[in-house]
Amino acid sequence: MQIATPVKAIIVTLIAVALIWLGFIFLQPLRYAIFLAFGASFLTFAYFVVIFRGRARDIALVCATLALGLGGIEMAISRLGGFATTYKEKGSWGLKGDLGWSPLRPGVIHEKKVAANGDVIYDVTNTIDENLNRKVVSATNGPTVAFFGDSFTFGAGVNDADTLPQIFADLTGRKFRVLNLAVTAYGPQQFLRALETDAHDSLLKQDPRLFIMLTSPWHAARTSCKDGNSWYAPSYVLVNGEPVYRGSCADQVAGFSGALRSLLRSTEMFQYFFGARMSAVDAADIDLYAAILVKAGKLAREKYNVPILILYLPDDLAGPRYHLDPGYSNADVMRKLQDGGLTVSEINFDVAHYPASRLVIVGDGHPTGFTNRLWGQHLEEIVMKQFNASEWR
Repeated sequence: MQIATPVKAIIVTLIAVALIWLGFIFLQPLRYAIFLAFGASFLTFAYFVVIFRGRARDIALVCATLALGLGGIEMAISRLGGFATTYKEKGSWGLKGDLGWSPLRPGVIHEKKVAANGDVIYDVTNTIDENLNRKVVSATNGPTVAFFGDSFTFGAGVNDADTLPQIFADLTGRKFRVLNLAVTAYGPQQFLRALETDAHDSLLKQDPRLFIMLTSPWHAARTSCKDGNSWYAPSYVLVNGEPVYRGSCADQVAGFSGALRSLLRSTEMFQYFFGARMSAVDAADIDLYAAILVKAGKLAREKYNVPILILYLPDDLAGPRYHLDPGYSNADVMRKLQDGGLTVSEINFDVAHYPASRLVIVGDGHPTGFTNRLWGQHLEEIVMKQFNASEWR
């Protein structure tokens, strides 16, 4: 029995899509999944060139050429662009609900980052607890202090003992129940969305006392969907000064165009050619960023009767693209957050007193355990003095 050409095309397409889907789930590092996607696409369209005739064959030939060309460019840039490679255990991270990329399974997960020249930038383990959060060794009962935030708070590039939440728990004698709800690539939008959807209710309703968010103006690139890390993150727009949820950032570019951009944003060629040309943060983005944090503060008070402490990193610690424009200064941003009812504390110190290699992971940029200890000492002092934590029972 001879199979009709359209049926052959459908079968081959389904096989290719399944292979690509499995690649993005199981292949690490991500660049291997990208290579698989381009390779499978090329072979699929090349097969169509063989079985089709006329205009369909011409279209398949163009698509096969495009897939082969893009795959070649991606491979060349991966070898010549000088990008570091991050290795994560298969199936350990993936999309989860409204919040975007998150840990998918509990356990000790190995993560390694290697420079283009083969030097190891870091080689660490991340312990993910049964609730799919970074583990903190602290009191099992008692006053709850919950940390929200991005990779700085999650502890990218450092072992469990050197994360900011763990250091805070240690400095306070492990008397508090400390939660690390931060995730790499998150921002204020995940903080707000988690509170809106009661995502952590089973954890946060146990004697909540304080929520802590480490943030900086570079998060405005995430809340405005201008940062590549925010593609699957929650998206908000201001309606009469109030942030309103509008699905994910990817949802704002739907259809074939959205799918194509989703694929290309994961490639190194996109970062190489377009990463530095992404739109800069402007005053409207800062307004949205501040409004999201303020609304999160209101929800924290309404739902859990707890204050929020904002640990604010000034913009001059970020790259030029994330520096505040003349319309705002760090003092303006902090004042805006304070006017919204948030407690704000700038965490800064004279970096000239320390060699850069002690403060940030060389070749990566995330804070070291040493920096987290400096921040942890600052945080402990604030929590004890401003929030009277020594009187918590």
